[in-house]
Amino acid sequence: MSHEEGDATEDGYGWRVGTATRTITPDEPMWMAGFAQRDEPADGAVHDLEAKAMALEDETGRLAAIVSADVLFVQRELREAVARRCESRYGVAPDALVLTATHTHCGPEFRDFKLRMYADEDGPYRDRGADYRDRLEDELVSVVGEALDARAAATISYSHARCGFAMNRRLPVEDGIAHVQNPDGPVDHEVPVLVVEEAADGGDDDGRGRRTDPSPRAIVFGYACHPTTLFFTKYCGDWAGFARRYVEEEYPDATALFLVGCAGEQNPYPRRELELAKRHGRTMATAVRAAVESRRRPVRGPLRTHFVDQEIAFEEPPDRAELESMREADERYLRVRAETLLAELEETGTIRTEHPYPVQAFGFGDDLTLVGLGGEVLVEYGLQLKERLEGPVWVAAYANDEFTYVPTAQARYEGGYEGEDAIQRTAFSGPIEADVEDRILRRAQAVAERVRGGRTVR
Repeated sequence: MSHEEGDATEDGYGWRVGTATRTITPDEPMWMAGFAQRDEPADGAVHDLEAKAMALEDETGRLAAIVSADVLFVQRELREAVARRCESRYGVAPDALVLTATHTHCGPEFRDFKLRMYADEDGPYRDRGADYRDRLEDELVSVVGEALDARAAATISYSHARCGFAMNRRLPVEDGIAHVQNPDGPVDHEVPVLVVEEAADGGDDDGRGRRTDPSPRAIVFGYACHPTTLFFTKYCGDWAGFARRYVEEEYPDATALFLVGCAGEQNPYPRRELELAKRHGRTMATAVRAAVESRRRPVRGPLRTHFVDQEIAFEEPPDRAELESMREADERYLRVRAETLLAELEETGTIRTEHPYPVQAFGFGDDLTLVGLGGEVLVEYGLQLKERLEGPVWVAAYANDEFTYVPTAQARYEGGYEGEDAIQRTAFSGPIEADVEDRILRRAQAVAERVRGGRTVR
């Protein structure tokens, strides 16, 4: 699917942009997503969970929307349902809609497979999860519609800053990979920032290309770091939720959206205290302000969008005897996994060993390329794409599909949680084949080049 026709005027500032926010905090206690060790449901909220949307219209009338929601994942089925409704109701093509999760670990769990694994079997949480999933679909469709209704003439510009609290959590040790801080591991401390201002009033210039009184209407920012500062039973957007609020305090007319980057093995450190989540949020908001106040480059059209599925292969699944044995395991998550795979085997006669992995890109002329990747993508993917492609390039993960961890070839070889262990808590057949890195990078590079008009890589 793609939309690539049309030309922008020479100045390229003919955007119409709107934003909207919907509160998506559950109305009742639900099981929480993100940490398997929880043994009780949510018991309140630090602040509301939100879904935010930015709607875009370029000079040719092409529409697109970027949505960010305070949930752990946006399931593929949910994404497809929202995309169908947005196309029918608003005329937004499915390839022009990117749905991302902020990946907060302090949001509601509404995936039935996970609720079967962890929630009280006799409790109301599976029914509440199904009800919330339906509500979330409605909220996501509504927030896109409200953002479209709010469109007004605007300019868009881009800059970036840096932030340092993310740290790699894969530490090579004698017997494998430890799940702890690795200060020497790869990280991506870049904070990409997109700024939307009213077309008629972009602020004064200080003579050196810097705005002295920026008054943004929307600010989109990203960072490659898990929102896992907090481990408790209260709804909260974690450091990213606080960062958005601090940005909106700094710029009261702006709606702030957060797109989490390739954060699969990136954690915020230090962590496990509410005050630390606030501190990380304040640190991020300061970085965003630095980007807003810096020399920004204009972002022009035309807007080009593309979405494809790249088949990802898994190793051979356990046989029936192995699954029957796993169904008797002491660990509940293994029993549920075995029951799920056995049910698939009974229904279809086989267990799937491939998955359609979503790769999406928005091209803002040749001024900016936004790449959206599904699942928990390790940081090296973002670093490599930014190296291979003409910049600026912005890589967002946790987009359009929950999937699982997306390891590099090295991480598959090394093993550890992201490399192979986490798959035991999914309904996939087994560890991902080691060629996953090559498959995804090749496809993502091709999609990004397509929306940029095929510019060559470095």
